[in-house]
Amino acid sequence: MDDAEPPRWTMAQHLAAGSTAIMQIEADRMHVGPEPVCHHFYEGAPVDPMEVSVEATYRHLVPLFASAGVDFLPDRLEAWETVKPQTEWLQRRIPAIFEAAKTGGLVYQGWTWKPLNRQPIGASDIQIINNRSV
Repeated sequence: MDDAEPPRWTMAQHLAAGSTAIMQIEADRMHVGPEPVCHHFYEGAPVDPMEVSVEATYRHLVPLFASAGVDFLPDRLEAWETVKPQTEWLQRRIPAIFEAAKTGGLVYQGWTWKPLNRQPIGASDIQIINNRSV
């Protein structure tokens, strides 16, 4: 990590921010069922995509993330699931994904709940804008 890079969140920060996000999600009465949730990562030791395929580099992590309960897309360094985030989900899922990322040489940036027709809500150290529409 260099001086320009923001500090990585700890597990406690992910869980605290996740609790706040879940309160906001529970207040959304327009989206009461499961919706897409994206988990975001970045490379611990970046590869040069001009020299090596990012997808090929991280393809072997698909089963690792599957065991944590999510579908990992190695070309995008994202993992997806469809769920209504709740406290028990947060306490179970986030530590498993955080550890899978660390094991796989990635850094977990957090998650965003992305229903259609609204900006995402989540717990991430990056800002996510939802450009999807119906």
